This record gives sequence, structure tokens and C-alpha cells, in this order.
Amino acid sequence: MDLLLDCLCCLSPCCSCYRPRINGTDWELYEPLLHPEERSAVNDLLSYLNKENGDKTTINEDRLRALLILTYSENTELQRSAALCYAEISERLMQPITINKMEPLVVLLQSDDLETQKPASLTVSNILINGPESNKEVVVQSGCVGLLTNLMMSPDVEVQCNSCGCITTLATTDVNKKAIVAAGGIDPLLRLARSPDIRVQRNATGALLNLTHIQSNRSEMVAKGALPIFVHSLKSKDSDVLFYCTAALSNIAVDNDYRIIMIGIGQYDIVRSLIRLLTFPADKVKCQACLALRNLASDDDNQLLIVNLGVLPSLYQLVHHGNRETQCAAISAVRNLSIHSKNEVTIVTEGFLPDLCEILKDYASLTDSKCHAAGTIRNLAAGEQIKPILENGAVDSLLVNLMEPATPVSLQVEVTAALAVLAGDDEAKTQLMSVRSGNIFERLVNLAACSPNKEVQYNSAGTIGQLLHSDFDMALVSANVSGLLKYLERFLQSTDVTFNHIALWTLVLLLKDPNFKAVVNESSLVTLVDNLLYYNQQPQIKKLAETVVNALN
Repeated sequence: MDLLLDCLCCLSPCCSCYRPRINGTDWELYEPLLHPEERSAVNDLLSYLNKENGDKTTINEDRLRALLILTYSENTELQRSAALCYAEISERLMQPITINKMEPLVVLLQSDDLETQKPASLTVSNILINGPESNKEVVVQSGCVGLLTNLMMSPDVEVQCNSCGCITTLATTDVNKKAIVAAGGIDPLLRLARSPDIRVQRNATGALLNLTHIQSNRSEMVAKGALPIFVHSLKSKDSDVLFYCTAALSNIAVDNDYRIIMIGIGQYDIVRSLIRLLTFPADKVKCQACLALRNLASDDDNQLLIVNLGVLPSLYQLVHHGNRETQCAAISAVRNLSIHSKNEVTIVTEGFLPDLCEILKDYASLTDSKCHAAGTIRNLAAGEQIKPILENGAVDSLLVNLMEPATPVSLQVEVTAALAVLAGDDEAKTQLMSVRSGNIFERLVNLAACSPNKEVQYNSAGTIGQLLHSDFDMALVSANVSGLLKYLERFLQSTDVTFNHIALWTLVLLLKDPNFKAVVNESSLVTLVDNLLYYNQQPQIKKLAETVVNALN
């Protein structure tokens, strides 16, 4: 502010604080260089800035006209004054910006004068950060993206920081992200990501992170060499830079082709760096490192590699002691790692099961954490880890969520999937049927018959079928006849042959009970089974339908 007032005062012979700026220069000889309009504009802006209680949060028509006069002047000092004045106004400007009001900035951003570029780029930053969301659209429409991209190539750190910060703030919508890439923004951002100035690094890596949310942008970034730059940035000690880089790598790792490239850099440099960051002090960095490892662990070979490189102890600490968000991210990584059969024993030995079971029972745990915990148990149960799963109370932990009416559908999907796998084990069946006085069976029937989610329906039906394979108490069948009929009717009417198959398979088991057979013979199920026998073209379905018909007869 003082610099601005000094600059304007020196240009205004009317100002009481006027002093000649150049020793030995006769101001009366220099003064005619200011046109009358320019002199008037300087006085207007100076008067405005000197007001103690004036309205300093708007740009009215007179103020805009004064800024434009100085902006279009051939006098460099006047252009600098325009940029400084606009920067001062922008710090408190709350009104939405318009294309007309962007005109001075569009011109000033194209100046070759460094002292004009600095406040002009700062003004755009203030408008984007302090103003309403609509300002972003206006800034893009005014053509500033290309100008800001050019300024990112400036040798001046302040201009780099301001212009890069503007790009970071703009890169929050898909339209703007595409505009930034179309303007050639990736190359200067990658260069600035290695700046020795930490502010510039933060802005550049933050902008690059925002750009990675679009697949085409990820492709261009990888092609332009973004991955080695991110790897280098992972050595930073700054938590913001690390957060942006790990999050960007997490987004890039969504694509299979890029995962191959990421794993191939150095001696698994990215994986080793991400594992190291699991012990970084900042939770946001640990959380993003977990998510990046989770995405890398989408492939079989990577799942084994990441475990072999020693990730599990650090993940265990985050599951056991991490805050809720970091804990959730850590469990999601463990879930993907548990897909590989060779990791099962290591995961169990590391001691994850007690924590996973506790998380499932804890009402304060995030729903996503519970989903990943159930998914991990399902993966381990599909291998050869049933015994430790049962010993750690996983069945009861899953049932807590199954029986809770308010359990979100997303969690119902994961819990019923885990139970469907566990129910293939005799000991697990015994545990399932020995708790809650048979209410588990009733709940499964209700979910199969009434759930709006197909996965929950199918998983529940699969568990019912597994339970019927054991020494089942047929009194439970009699107590749930109406629900079973509804579920079977729903599945037999389905156009999905997997639903038809599981319904017919379950019917074969249920028809061993004479009482249930009598009920079925009086129901619409007979017609539905006949339709599958005579009109379905799947050999397995026809064979099962024939078995049911024979059992009924």
C-alpha cells in the first residue's frame, strides 16, 4: 500500500506528498508527459486510496475507467501503478468480477515489465481466492489461462508463484483443467515442480494433482515425464508437496499401463518411497501413501512385491493406531494385498485380524473401514485362513453388522459376501447357527427376498444354501416359509441365470422337507420352475429345474 501511494503521489503534482523522484530532474519539464486524462486518473485513484472510510470493496465505472487509462498508457510507471492499485483493491474485493473488469488485468498480464507482472498476477490470485466461485469462470473466459501459463515461464520467483497459484486455484473443474492443458500448462508446471522455492513447488504440485483427475491429462503428463519428477518430489520434507505428489501418483496408478511404468522406475523407487512415507508425521501424507499403494496393489505381481518390500508392519501400525481416515486408507491397502494367496499367511501372522474384527464391531468406525475390513476377511477366508478367522471372532463381528437394520447397503454387500464364503466351512456354519437364536437365518431370508441390492440378495441366498447343506434345523424353515417363497419367486423370475441357478439349487435342498414340499406344490413356484425347464436354454438350469420337478412329483 505504501509503495502504491508513493508511486501515485510521485505521478500527481496535485498531491501534497509529491516529491521529485529523480535527483536533478525538473518535474515541470517531466509533467507534460502525463496526458490530462492520465493525470485525472491518477488523482482519482489516489483520492480513492487515501479515503479512510470509503467504499474499498467495489470497482465502479469511474474507478474502472481510471484503471483502464493507466493500463493503456505508454508510460510504464502508470502501468505499474494500475497493477499495484488493482492488487490493493483485489485484497478486499468481494463483488463478482466481470469480463469488463478483467480487461485491465488481461492487458497488464501481457506486459514485459516485471514490476507490472508481479502485482497483476497477484491480483488475479486474489480475485480467485477471495471472490465468489463464479470468478473462476470469468477469469477463464477472459483469456487469462494462456497468459498465466506464459508467466509461469518467468525467471522471477514471485511471478512464478503468483501465476502458478492461479493455475492451481483454477484447476478445480473439468472445463478449467482441459483449458489449462490446452494452453500448454503441463510443461511449465512440471518444470516448476522442481523449483528450489517451496511456495512454487507447492503450487505446481498442487496444480498437477488437480489435473490428474482427468484420464487424458494423466496420459499427457506421463508422456511428458511427470513420473520421475513426482519420484524426485517424494524426497521433499514439506508435507504439502508430499501430499500433492502421493495423491497424484495414487490417481495415476488407477490406470494399468501406468502402474507397469511406475513399478519399473529405478529399483521399485515409487513403492519404496511410498512405504517410507507411511511413517511420515503428517497424517494426510500417510493417508495418501496408503491409497497410492492400494491402487498399485490392483495387480497380482504388485501385491506380492509390495508385501515383500516390507509394507505390512507400517500398515499394521496405521490400522492399529492411525486416525480414522488414515486407518481406512490402510485397511483398503491391506484388502488389495490380501487378494494374493501368498500374502494370506503373512497378513494373518502380522496380527491384522483382531483389529479388523474390532473395527467391524466399533460403531465409531467409518463405514468404508468396515467395508474394507469385511472385504479383507472375505479374501482371507477364500484361501486357507478360515481357522484363525474363526478364532478371532470374525463371525460375530460380521453378524453385528448383518443384524443392524441401519447398516448401509455398501456394508451389507461386503458382510454378506464374507459370510457366503465363510458358510462353506462346517465350523463357521455351526457358529452362524449357534448365535442369536436362529435370527441369522431369518435375516438372511429377508435380505434375499427384500433387499434392493442384487449383490446383497445373491450373497444372502448363497449363505442360505450353504447353511441348508449342514444338519439344519428344519423348524427354522417352517418359521420362515413366506420369506423363503418370496425370495425363491424373486430369483426364479429373474433374467439373470445365476439367480435362477441358486434358487433351483436351494429348492433342491429345501424339498427334502415334506412340509416345505407341500407348500411349494400349492405355490406359483411350480409354474416358474416349469418355465425354466421348458424355455431356458442353459443346460445347467434345465437339469436343475428337472431335478426340482422330479422332487416335487
